Amino acid sequence: MTPISSNSLHYSAVKDRGRIYLAVFRELSQRYGETEAISVMRSASRAHGLEVGASLAHLAPRDFEGMLNEYFKGPDRGTTYSPEVKEISETCLEVHMMTCPLKDGWLGMGCSNEEVCKLLQCARAFDEAVYENAGFDYELEMWTPGKSGCCRTKLTEKS
Repeated sequence: MTPISSNSLHYSAVKDRGRIYLAVFRELSQRYGETEAISVMRSASRAHGLEVGASLAHLAPRDFEGMLNEYFKGPDRGTTYSPEVKEISETCLEVHMMTCPLKDGWLGMGCSNEEVCKLLQCARAFDEAVYENAGFDYELEMWTPGKSGCCRTKLTEKS
C-alpha cells in the first residue's frame, strides 16, 4: 500500500525521530538482545507518553472532540497522521490513522515488515500511556502488513 504523502514539517520531524528509534533499537538489540531492546524501548516510550497524557487529562472523561483536535490532529491539524474519524459521539472516538511518519520512515529505510511491527510495538507504549494518563479507556489495533493506513484507536470513558 502506498502511504498518503505529507509535506508537513511535523511529519518530517516525527519521521526523523523514527531514525533515532531505529538506531537505538538496533544497538540495544545487538548489545543486549531483542527482548531487552523491546523492553527498554517500551519503557522509554511509556515514560514520554505519561507526560503527554497528563497534559490531556483535562479532556477526560468524555471530551472526544478535544482529544481529536489536540491529540490526533495535533499541531498541524491532521496533516501528519491523516486521521480518518470512524466514529465520534458522546460515548466514543474511533480514529484510523492513514499516515504514520514512523512506519513510513522505517519502511522507507528498508526495514522488513517484521522489524516495523516490532518497532511499532515499542512505540505503542507511548500511546497506551497517553490514553491511560489522560483518563480514557482504549482499544488500540496496530498496523500489520497488508492493512491500509496505520493504527486504529477507539477511546471511551474510563470505566
